[in-house]
Amino acid sequence: MSIHNAIINGKNSTCEDTINLINVKGNLSEIEITNSFMDALDIDFSDVLINKASITNANNDCLDLSYGKYQLKNIQLKECGDKGLSVGEKSYVDIENIEVQNANIGIASKDSSVTRLNTASLKNIKTCITAYKKKQEFNGGYIKVKNLKCLDYNTKIDIDNVSEIEIQNEL
Repeated sequence: MSIHNAIINGKNSTCEDTINLINVKGNLSEIEITNSFMDALDIDFSDVLINKASITNANNDCLDLSYGKYQLKNIQLKECGDKGLSVGEKSYVDIENIEVQNANIGIASKDSSVTRLNTASLKNIKTCITAYKKKQEFNGGYIKVKNLKCLDYNTKIDIDNVSEIEIQNEL
């Protein structure tokens, strides 16, 4: 499927994924999702640009990206039951600005994924950023953050022995 300048809204979903995009190319102008039963936005096998996303109150992950190439501009994730942003399975993600509030994990990159962030602001997080190998058929995860601000956290960085995290500036 090809999408161009799409606007997506989801509210009070009882589905496992409020929005699940598979094998999609194009761009999303704006996404707003509130009150998700499990994952709010799940995108797989896609090549997508997201200009603006606001996701609030997901019982699991707010934003879950797998097997694709993703470019994210301005992302706000709040009240995420598990991860704010989960990047997995050989994904390549470039993020201009992301804010995550109230989550177990702010940003996770796993299973041969590469996650590059310009500015990440995380608040009230158990683990700010983590990179790891979850599935045996993959390598570890990689995260590079140009500007990181993490407030009110238990663990700033969690990494296994086959992954890498680079932080240039802590704000």
